[in-house]
Amino acid sequence: MPLVQITATLLLAALLGGPVAAQTQAQPQQERADPAWLTPDQVRTVLRARGYTEMGGLEREGDTYRVTDAIRYGEKVPDITLDALTGLPREQPPLTESQARSLLLQRGYTSVQELGREGDMIRLRAEQSGTPVEVRVNAQTGAVSR
Repeated sequence: MPLVQITATLLLAALLGGPVAAQTQAQPQQERADPAWLTPDQVRTVLRARGYTEMGGLEREGDTYRVTDAIRYGEKVPDITLDALTGLPREQPPLTESQARSLLLQRGYTSVQELGREGDMIRLRAEQSGTPVEVRVNAQTGAVSR
């Protein structure tokens, strides 16, 4: 085979094979999850930091994770949906007085007593390192203040 034909054949093979190879390599990238989405383990970590335990099913549907059978500060909660990018709940019921009490107990407070509720703030009396304190728990965020 003359050198010109060999060169033309190799050039044609490279031109035809290049796009095919590029398409073959590009396809697995399309099937991978968006790297910005949290992994299921990361979602569980975010939820644990917000007082959730014993999380049941965890499924991702598009840009949303759905969690079933979760317990938050000792109480079963309805299914929750989370943003797959941030892990923040799309809708989350406010904490109950009992959940606020459990939150304080988990943070080392003792002798926790519920005093009442003022809007989104739950008032409690407790002891911290033996010192009596009155605290407020934001029912929407779980933030504790004095």
